[in-house]
Amino acid sequence: MNIALTSGVALGTHIPGLLLDRALSARGLPSRVYVLEKYFPEEIRQRIQTAKGRYSRDYRLAKAAHALATDHAELIPPETLAALFDEWDAAGAGSITVFSGFWTGIVAAYVDRRPGILVDVCHVDAVPSPSHRHADEITGSTHTWLLDAGTNTLNEAIPVTQAGARLPWEARSISFLAHGGGWGMGTHAAAAAQLVDAGESVSLILPEPWSDPPAGLSAYHQDPGWEPGLGTDFPRLLPGPGTGAPSFDSREHWSDAFELTRRSRAVVSKPGAGTLIDSLNAATPVLFTEPLGDWELANERVWCALGFGMRLSEWLDERDPAMLQAMHERLRSAADGAAPYPDRIVARGFGRRSR
Repeated sequence: MNIALTSGVALGTHIPGLLLDRALSARGLPSRVYVLEKYFPEEIRQRIQTAKGRYSRDYRLAKAAHALATDHAELIPPETLAALFDEWDAAGAGSITVFSGFWTGIVAAYVDRRPGILVDVCHVDAVPSPSHRHADEITGSTHTWLLDAGTNTLNEAIPVTQAGARLPWEARSISFLAHGGGWGMGTHAAAAAQLVDAGESVSLILPEPWSDPPAGLSAYHQDPGWEPGLGTDFPRLLPGPGTGAPSFDSREHWSDAFELTRRSRAVVSKPGAGTLIDSLNAATPVLFTEPLGDWELANERVWCALGFGMRLSEWLDERDPAMLQAMHERLRSAADGAAPYPDRIVARGFGRRSR
């Protein structure tokens, strides 16, 4: 049994956990996903939801808050943590994959209880993200970096396992998809308006419904009934007025945002890890808006160096569709040649019960 540890406050760590869970299951390896915030007291979860709304409305506040991010794992009551450890024991946990660094102290305590269990810390960003910056080392753990900021390389990938996830270029019905990641943060709405003013058609994902989107723009919003940690389903979207009923039929295999990404010729977004994982799996280039912090800026630099994306402002200077198709082709080749992270977990014996 492999345990994937994620966080709902960063869907760039949660979505990879869901993808890994399905990839390992497809390879015959039992797997479960655990979301940190599920074990917080209800009042703390409510504060997180309030913060989510504030950050989506005020990007400067979001950037300041992320720069000061601290470990909240101590908010889990001791009796809840003890029950969680008992559950892992009963499930026959043989390995742990840590996506959010906020789990580090908890995993270190579990390793003391279960010496020899295999632990891999999977970094989905090119440099340490806020959750990993103050995390102590877990005894005997290894670290995997999907991206290398020093060499501007793609080391490994977490794939969408379902066949047909990547659509041919000519089959894509959306010109541009603009979004702000899982929490809807960033300057994507202004970027979408800029593209519409330039005569482009845009689909825009927002945290809340937009009652009257302008011509040339189709709006979607996040489903308020979806919350990470309540299950293992992917985030859901709902169509706004004038969008038409979307055919989101693959929720078992990927998120609705990925469904729109695979239908698009370019994504307009900040350089979050989840956005880059979607970009690679769909072979959809990214036109970058303002990053949330230095870890996202590092992601952007790697993606641009590899020819998978560029700054939106730079693309607007040219507005050459051939540039997007060239990036799509490079992404397609890279995705075909990337080493699958789930395969390495299986090959190294992750998922077996430790002795």
